[in-house]
Amino acid sequence: MSESSRVLPTCLLMFLGITALPPASAADADIDSLERDLARQKKALAELEAELDRLKAAESAGTADSVNSVPAPVPTSVEIAGYANVDLIYDFDRVAPEYDATLVPTTIPTVPGQYGSDGNFIGSVKQTKLSITSRGHTPLGAVSAWFEFDLFGTGSNAGQTTFNLRHAWIELGDWGVGQTWSSFMDISTWPNVYDWWGPSAMALNRNVQLRYTFPQKIGGGQLALAIEKQNGSFNVDPLNELAPALAESVSTKSELPDLIARWRLEQDWGHFQAAGVLRKLSYETLLTPNNNPSGDETGWGLNLTGSINTLGRDQLKLGLVFGDGIASFINDGGGSNLALDSEGAGVDVVATRSVGILVYYDHYWSDQWSSSIGFSQNDNDLTSVQVDEEPDKVSYASTNLFYTASPAFVLGVEALYGRLEVGNGSSGSDFRIQFTARYNFAHEIFTR
Repeated sequence: MSESSRVLPTCLLMFLGITALPPASAADADIDSLERDLARQKKALAELEAELDRLKAAESAGTADSVNSVPAPVPTSVEIAGYANVDLIYDFDRVAPEYDATLVPTTIPTVPGQYGSDGNFIGSVKQTKLSITSRGHTPLGAVSAWFEFDLFGTGSNAGQTTFNLRHAWIELGDWGVGQTWSSFMDISTWPNVYDWWGPSAMALNRNVQLRYTFPQKIGGGQLALAIEKQNGSFNVDPLNELAPALAESVSTKSELPDLIARWRLEQDWGHFQAAGVLRKLSYETLLTPNNNPSGDETGWGLNLTGSINTLGRDQLKLGLVFGDGIASFINDGGGSNLALDSEGAGVDVVATRSVGILVYYDHYWSDQWSSSIGFSQNDNDLTSVQVDEEPDKVSYASTNLFYTASPAFVLGVEALYGRLEVGNGSSGSDFRIQFTARYNFAHEIFTR
């Protein structure tokens, strides 16, 4: 029986014994009897107090044992953030309907009327985003997790307003693992643009990766190394004409992850970042003896980016990305990491060359009014056997005016221009006006 269960009957018996004493009248009271009763009551009260003191001491000892055996819970912060976003767009031209809620230059037709006559109104809430971030502590160090999605369907869900995973990322000390911005890119050079797609030539994608960031400065900057899931691709369009059956069987193969190194220097004047990637791009043919033809090519790339602080909060943002077999890293690379090329009488597989530039300027007219203006363009070095419709030059330009009514509410208008030039010299362009209203929210809570 526990201590608390034993003391309850004892207390009840003492209480009943005390309250059951007969009242004494002043006329016939026996002083000796009253003194004896009073002594018994004092003794009973003393025993009761002693029992209660003993129980309190036992409970204190038990609590101390529990504290020593079970670690105290550590507070963890949880933040829920995001925004509700509405875009109202008038497209003076036309793009592929799957991506009409944003400007992707490679979806611009080079054949008039391919997607219908000019002029199209689009309403979209696809940019609406929700993010959950949690931070805490473990015996191994500080830990955090980041989960985020928006509603802009891509891939097989293109054109739909549906769940689109952006980030699922965990950091423990200097290590990070999960899906987030590629270590090859520099998200801080993203200009103050409200179009969902953004500048065409910016290195921009999210990959599953394992990253280590060195805690100490190296050369005054911070160095990070990463291995990332490869997002390889093979342009089989020429094979569709030369050998259709073979084109259906050619498949990319990821034997090794991409290796990425990134160095970042931050100063009062702004920042500079240099990132390099080395990748093995493999391919094979399914349902053939020994999966032949097969092979691999070495891909490589450099991404040099930075920002320069000018007047007040204004910033000039710059980027130069180039390499072989890196089209899938570029926001609207337009081409393929691998393509066919002719060598004499034969045909070979090569890693395609890509070069992209980014120049944008973010200007703040006041605390409430801001604008951004800039240009981005990437060129693909097409091979001699790539089809005429393959993207050769992809251009993107925009400017805007936005009013920040409060930290929570922003609205404004953005003008966007895109142009696509393909291998046979044909081209197409698109001009659109986008009105955006956005309500930002962020709420932090603490749990145990």
